[in-house]
Amino acid sequence: MTERRREKLHLVFRLDCERDQTELQTDTATLGQLVKVGGIGDVQALRTVIAIMRKFGVTEFNDQGKKISADSYLKKVEKQGKWSTSVEAGGMSFRFGHVVALKHSFITIEEITASSALSWADWVEPFLAVDGFVQAWLSDVDYDYWQNAKDPLQYQALGRSYSNLPMKSNGLPPPLEQVEIDTSSNPGRWALQSGHIEAIGATMWLGPSFWEIVGENRKDALLSADGFTIRSVGHGVIQVIASEQCFCDEATTDKQNNLRAVLYG
Repeated sequence: MTERRREKLHLVFRLDCERDQTELQTDTATLGQLVKVGGIGDVQALRTVIAIMRKFGVTEFNDQGKKISADSYLKKVEKQGKWSTSVEAGGMSFRFGHVVALKHSFITIEEITASSALSWADWVEPFLAVDGFVQAWLSDVDYDYWQNAKDPLQYQALGRSYSNLPMKSNGLPPPLEQVEIDTSSNPGRWALQSGHIEAIGATMWLGPSFWEIVGENRKDALLSADGFTIRSVGHGVIQVIASEQCFCDEATTDKQNNLRAVLYG
């Protein structure tokens, strides 16, 4: 019997900000406040997650070891104006954040217990209609972690050998320079980019904003490529299925590399 593996859903949204006219005076500088004018906000993201949870009969979170009703946690976030910490519910963890410098926001929904998501389609579909939706993809939790682990300490902590892996400098000047694991050729690597994340998954959802960033020619290349199932799922979003199962080992290297080449060149 095949062991069930934990999976994770990544969602990315465009983040459009402008400077508020109000200036914040500090002891060292004058800072303009950033105001989000596009994409998805903290409260909207949480409300959507809670609505999906309720479909599965889940009504409370575990917030740093303490049980709290979903409604109470929502009120807490509404009062604070931001959703800044990860929370757990129904065998899953939820995290939201903004990468202001690279103009995108993200949500990660990760299984703590394998198969606890029940239906990934139910988790992703409500987000596809959000203004500024860029992309979403599914990944295997463990495979994603090790494909992107750069710090040797990550290996040492679990007694895992990295002696056969390529190494490189982190590019920082002394004394900050360190040797790290070179993940730049890993098929399951991801990289933060302006407005999006360069990543691939066995199942992906790509919105209009994605093609604005990578180029409409990439969409044409995808539609004419072999080996992928392409579906229109509404709101201008294309679903790409490269494999029925999440990528989890080197057996799918060629398929991953082919998908990455089509989408990003």
